[in-house]
Amino acid sequence: MEGTITAFSGTALTVNMTYVVGTASFSLWTITDTGAVGTSGYSGYSGTNGTNGTNGTSGYSGYNGTNGTNGTNGTSGYSGYSGTNGSNGATGATGTSGYSGYSGPGANQTLNTTSSVTFAGVAVNGAITATGNITAYYSDDNLKTKLGKIENALDKICALEGFYYEANKTAQALGYEVKKEVGLSAQSTQKDMPEIVHPAPIDPEKYLTVDYSRYAPYFVEAIKELRAEINELKSKLT
Repeated sequence: MEGTITAFSGTALTVNMTYVVGTASFSLWTITDTGAVGTSGYSGYSGTNGTNGTNGTSGYSGYNGTNGTNGTNGTSGYSGYSGTNGSNGATGATGTSGYSGYSGPGANQTLNTTSSVTFAGVAVNGAITATGNITAYYSDDNLKTKLGKIENALDKICALEGFYYEANKTAQALGYEVKKEVGLSAQSTQKDMPEIVHPAPIDPEKYLTVDYSRYAPYFVEAIKELRAEINELKSKLT
């Protein structure tokens, strides 16, 4: 229902109707209207946005304040007390005493390059050389009590092994120089010919040496045994 109110008085309302759909009634200024709602009218166009105003100029930056003065250094703390000294460690074991040197010549002997003197014993760390013969020990039958013949001398000699060698690091540390030499083993000799083996002067408690001149009796008897075997073979061939 559409229309224009033209007049009203009390409860009377005068409406000039221009369009009516459905029914309507008026009561104490209450209007009840039923019927289809008309379509909404088109919204008007939005106005254009106004232009932005120009930015104002920035204000000047304030001056930096002066740096404050450094505070005074605090006093140093007291040094801690020194700890007590630890107890002394136990004393190590005393090393073994070195070998005593041999006594020098007696007061009644003069020792020089032309002297002829007698010693009870002498130990030399280096080599001993002589321009003349060296005579040692004794071989006179008048000074010997024979204990028996050397048996199986050939087998004992054949059990040995001659070889070339040079001083190893242990020997070098004891003062021996490195050079090619020829010799026999004291340990191998000791098995069958212990009389030839002696403590080595360099360290009698640890090492052995042999008296090479004492092999001679074994060589003699070994050659005799070998000759006996050859003669036996010859007798079988004739």
